[in-house]
Amino acid sequence: MLITLNRVNALLRTFMPHTNKFMRAFTKSILLFLLFAGFFTNSNAQNYAVKGIVLDTAGLPLPGAVVRIKFGTDSIGTSANPDGTFALDKIKSKQFTLSAAFIGFDTFIKQYQIEKGNILNITDIRLKPSANTLEGVVISGVPPVKVTEDTVSFSARAFPVRDGDAVDEVLKKLPGIKVDKDGNVTSQGSPVTKIRVNGKDFFGTDVATAIKNLPADIIKNLQFIDDYGDQAKLTGIKTGGPEKVLNLTIEEDKKKGYFARASAGLGNADRYNTNIRGNSMKGEQQISFDATSANANMRGGGGDGITTRNVAGLNYKNEFNSKLSADAGYNFNNNKNNTISSTYTQSVLQDAGQNPLTRLEDARNNSKSDNYSHWFGGNLEYKIDTMNYLKISPNFSYNTNSGNNTGSSLITQDTLFTRRESNNLSNSNNLNARTNIFYNHKFLKKGRNLSSWGNINYTNGENFGNVYNKYFNFEGKGVDSVQNLLNNQNNRNLGLNIGASYMEPLWKKTFLEVNYSWNRSSTNNLRDTYNVVEGNEVFNPKLSNIYDYQFITNKIGLNYRYIGEKLNYTLGINTQPALLQGQNLSNNIETVNRTFNLIPSGRFSYKFSNQQSLDVNYWGRNNQPGFLQLQPISDNSNLQNVVTGNPNLKPEFIHSINAHYKQADWSAGKVIMANFKYERTNDRIVTTKERVPGTVNQRTSYINTDGYYTLQGDYNISKPLSPERKFTIGYSGSGQLNNNITFTDDSRIEARNMAWRQELEFRVDLKDIVNFEVETSYSQNLTKYSNDTFTDRQSNRFECGIEGRNYFFKDLTLGYDFTKQINSGFDNSAVRNPTLLRLSMEYKFMKNDMAAIRVEGFDLFDQNSGISRDVFDNEIVDRQVNRLGRYFMLSLIYRVRKFGG
Repeated sequence: MLITLNRVNALLRTFMPHTNKFMRAFTKSILLFLLFAGFFTNSNAQNYAVKGIVLDTAGLPLPGAVVRIKFGTDSIGTSANPDGTFALDKIKSKQFTLSAAFIGFDTFIKQYQIEKGNILNITDIRLKPSANTLEGVVISGVPPVKVTEDTVSFSARAFPVRDGDAVDEVLKKLPGIKVDKDGNVTSQGSPVTKIRVNGKDFFGTDVATAIKNLPADIIKNLQFIDDYGDQAKLTGIKTGGPEKVLNLTIEEDKKKGYFARASAGLGNADRYNTNIRGNSMKGEQQISFDATSANANMRGGGGDGITTRNVAGLNYKNEFNSKLSADAGYNFNNNKNNTISSTYTQSVLQDAGQNPLTRLEDARNNSKSDNYSHWFGGNLEYKIDTMNYLKISPNFSYNTNSGNNTGSSLITQDTLFTRRESNNLSNSNNLNARTNIFYNHKFLKKGRNLSSWGNINYTNGENFGNVYNKYFNFEGKGVDSVQNLLNNQNNRNLGLNIGASYMEPLWKKTFLEVNYSWNRSSTNNLRDTYNVVEGNEVFNPKLSNIYDYQFITNKIGLNYRYIGEKLNYTLGINTQPALLQGQNLSNNIETVNRTFNLIPSGRFSYKFSNQQSLDVNYWGRNNQPGFLQLQPISDNSNLQNVVTGNPNLKPEFIHSINAHYKQADWSAGKVIMANFKYERTNDRIVTTKERVPGTVNQRTSYINTDGYYTLQGDYNISKPLSPERKFTIGYSGSGQLNNNITFTDDSRIEARNMAWRQELEFRVDLKDIVNFEVETSYSQNLTKYSNDTFTDRQSNRFECGIEGRNYFFKDLTLGYDFTKQINSGFDNSAVRNPTLLRLSMEYKFMKNDMAAIRVEGFDLFDQNSGISRDVFDNEIVDRQVNRLGRYFMLSLIYRVRKFGG
């Protein structure tokens, strides 16, 4: 029997409170003897050893699997090696219970007994795949990267950052993940639209705020999930397109504590930046807040124009008990923006005689806006019992905006040209209220489910505008014209959606699902237009209208699902009649369009191994026309381009196929990801343009046509060059092909636009020395037309840069961000090849580095500007905008934190 030193001392303190030095010395001698005797006895006790290998059902190893052996009241554990093997010794009993656990697999538990010798070799540990649901996505943190059907998971421990860094610094290290200078996050080319913490929504859709709010060292795993909705989580039936969600799991020992950070900075040119954020956690209860007031460093200064931003956000989540949990958030946002832009637009025209013509517009604009918005949303989840689940998700937003846009444009077409000067004022307010209700019932028979849902969405928007245009016609006539209009517009929409789904297990691995959904969207739009003549407002009945329209669909579907160890697929067929009807109440005209779609659907997922998977998904969907596309009146706020809606438009129907390939080498951290997407649109809504003879003016409307398609693809390969991930190389690329269609004077024009980009990255992470990333990329944008007489249009961009931080001693940090762009082919004389450089120096002081002083220089060469090219139907638009320019700033930062305990 081994008697510990602490226990004996406690006994002595109880029975001999007045021991003298002699007794204490004597006692220690006795204790040392007992300890030695205990050690000797223990060293001669019988010890046993167990070794083995952890495999999946296909015989492939599961590196990082957690293996535990329990004997009596004691237990020991370890993690499997890269080849799946493990070894444990100092087991003091022949009889024991072994358990093995790994992400995405059912836990293995079995009792063993050592019959002969002291060593037992176990080879029958095979883990079966668990059900494919999002709720099961939790990883042990041992493998750096883990891929499953819908999730790519990263262990935060495998991507360490400096003390005090937020989650955004971890994201920058992850393969396939991009964080731009404004805090926007993309995963495999898809934008991350929502962040969750331990499965609960965090700061709504404000991703940039969320990734700055949590310290990196409390994060256990980062999981990028293709979220197909609540029904998919519970039943596994996935249809439609997913939402890309980032879920952050918190270390268990960090779920109790708090974190707060405050900063204040002042710079030249009246620049300032103040921020306070904090987070408090107590188990599953979490409260977070964030507030910012700044006119500089708008999360990197990458936004268009100069912005003054005042924001505040509050987020709350809690699990009140095992049945009831909730999360809620509120965001306030006030943005004041001033954007100065130059735009060069080329429109390719073609008449019935197949004669090509190019219309050029060179425009300059100065736009000012002042926007206020309020958003509140949340989720209430109630697990009524083991068979019933209810979720209610309310959402409310309200925003107001006032704007003033002044500008001028010069349009040339053949030998004709016109100049326009404009001054437009606008004021608007919009209300949106939405509530989603989801209910699921599980029957006693495993796999039998009944789901139902209901959604209601109400929007009410009002817009007041004053349009003032002055035209100078240089056609030998010397005629000037002035246009002054007042527009009052009100738009209300009520959307309703209800549906139900029933899933029945047929055999052990197969299920049959029947679903029905009904959707109705009803819109009412009122528009009053007045001509301002010599200061008097005169009602214009030709430009005023009351127009209602409704879009109604009924969808009935049947899906067959198979769940195998490697193959998982769903095959379905859906029928969907759709009704689009409109009522022009001003002119007493009613239009009705009925369509019927037979929609096959399919989803295939194949797991080559636990490190490699491929999934392919097809679905079809309707897309209703917008109000302005349907309204049968003319918008002549710009006489050079008068737009008239078409009430006879049909809904678009979109066929979509996408594929995702994922491969991860858990031991080496190598990651390969690739995506492919193809969409073809029937009854595509495209523009029609009709030239006004003898002028540069044109009339625009809309029509349905076929032939539009788009192809997209991207890939990312990342490989660490050392086991500790000190050096990592990444190679990525993307491409897109669009077949755009438009009509000019009844002539069809097809413009194939192809854009592609290749990028090479090299990253260095040396702990407490340096972290930096070197990037080089080349991209090209090429447009070809169906008429050979039209000249191909091409632009090119080469970009290189380095971003990182160097650490001196433990308190001083040098930060840098350098980018050089070389552009060619942009048809805009104002385009430059900007060189951007940002430097910062930060010094930490006080106990636990609670305070820091930061000196920063932004855009030191004063060349920050936004350059872009967009291709729409028959138009190519080259645009350059102003952005935040050079400034210097001194900031004071203060942090307090305490986690664990």
